[in-house]
Amino acid sequence: MTNTKRGLFISIEGPIGVGKTTLSNILNSHFNSFSLREIVEENPFLSQFYTNIKEYALQTESFFFFNRVKQLEDIEDSLKKGTMVISDYNIIKNLIFAGLTLNKKQFHKYKQVYDIFVNELPQSDIIIHLNSNTDTLMKKIALRDRNFERQMDRNYIDNLREEYEYYFNERSLKHYFGEKTPIIINVDNTNMDFINCQKDREWIIEQVKNSIKNLGGI
Repeated sequence: MTNTKRGLFISIEGPIGVGKTTLSNILNSHFNSFSLREIVEENPFLSQFYTNIKEYALQTESFFFFNRVKQLEDIEDSLKKGTMVISDYNIIKNLIFAGLTLNKKQFHKYKQVYDIFVNELPQSDIIIHLNSNTDTLMKKIALRDRNFERQMDRNYIDNLREEYEYYFNERSLKHYFGEKTPIIINVDNTNMDFINCQKDREWIIEQVKNSIKNLGGI
């Protein structure tokens, strides 16, 4: 019999360096799901962006946005066939970054385009919101040592972390998601180690399982 039940869509969000891809890999392995990975290093404007945010913000954010739109359009068939998809980003991150980097005029136009495209895209059933303090984020960014992140400004990361906290509070979630607000799993990742600590891995997997049960199961 053909599986007509739509697959669950789980996304992971949080500031730069918080461990989104690491957790995505762990969950994808556990649930045997389809892995959706965001395009980062392929962005041709990214290295210039971190040296001159004001000059390259619009190009950088636009590249990211339309690549993510295409990726989300491409998973629609998988979800319709009942495949679970776990992504290391949520499309709302485009508003978070754009709000921090674009000027008001640019952001207004960007938001109009965002609303047009996002309304037609698959929406997450569950979002795992990871957060850490700024010291921890800066250490993780330094450890992974990406070329374009070596001059990362601490104030930028601190502001980004605060923006995530704003967007993921209850009032903002209702505003941006409306009646389709997904289940949110808020995780302070400052003192957790999903790679080396089995207890931490088991804890987050259990949180996801409970959320899936609340949605009626897989």
